[in-house]
Amino acid sequence: MPGPILKKCFNCRMQLPDDALSLAQCAKCKKNEEKYGKPGTCQYCKLNAAFHDQRCVWCSHAERKFGIPFPCANCKLRCAFPRHDRDKVEGSSILCRLCILQARHTNQTVVAGVPVPPEKPSSSGSSSDHHRRDPKDQKHHHKHSSSSQNRHKDHKDHHKDHHKDHKEHKDHRDHKDRKDRKRRHEETSHGTSSAPAVPSTAPADPLAPNNENGGAFGAFLPFANGDHGESMVKQQKMEDEIRRLKSVIQDKDQLIFDKDKQISSLKADQYNMEKKHRERVQQLIKEKEDSIRAIELVRKHSSKKN
Repeated sequence: MPGPILKKCFNCRMQLPDDALSLAQCAKCKKNEEKYGKPGTCQYCKLNAAFHDQRCVWCSHAERKFGIPFPCANCKLRCAFPRHDRDKVEGSSILCRLCILQARHTNQTVVAGVPVPPEKPSSSGSSSDHHRRDPKDQKHHHKHSSSSQNRHKDHKDHHKDHHKDHKEHKDHRDHKDRKDRKRRHEETSHGTSSAPAVPSTAPADPLAPNNENGGAFGAFLPFANGDHGESMVKQQKMEDEIRRLKSVIQDKDQLIFDKDKQISSLKADQYNMEKKHRERVQQLIKEKEDSIRAIELVRKHSSKKN
């Protein structure tokens, strides 16, 4: 069963591990939710991941380390933290964390005219290209090598069988030619003609396979070339289809990413509206209580006068 196109944390949008098919949160967000409760909307990146102080863990850490954020050159949200002093100027072109993650996921090197910073190498040390290769590519390479070996083996066996049949056919033909020469020699020796017997041999079949015209391999080669050409055409079609599907997947990923940002922005607006509504309700309740107290004081004063 294929997994989802984007396996990301519902809160911070970090990539989940491949074996986490049934999880919706990363380990960090799950731990923070158990500690602080349901998260709110981050005031910078607008993600539903603000467990404490109206900031998500990433924005809070980046603000302490790099200072106040600047607008992102791609999504225009004020959530891009300058990592260098030269970028700590209003109007500098820098990318936020979410746009960098999306660019790395789609293998982009430049977004909105800004180079995407490379991903930090893992601390486990450098490994060989063979170990860094995608398991699917290794499986495809192994399968392709095995199929090539099998085709070569079948071709070799077929060549041996054809060569064996050719050898038997040649031995049978030589034996028949010897018998014909012997019979003609006996007929001419007992005949009336005194002319020396000229051994007559049957003309060799120009179409019969031999070492000069390539033997069995020459007869088999056109079919092998035809099969190879057909396989190359099929392989090219499959590669074109794979490239097309990869392009479709990248477009779908970008569409889902944009929808996620739009949903986060709408959630932030909803949160702000609910907050203003609660403040307004509390203000009306307070005004009502003040009015009730004022009315009670007026009644008390009027009762004392009477």
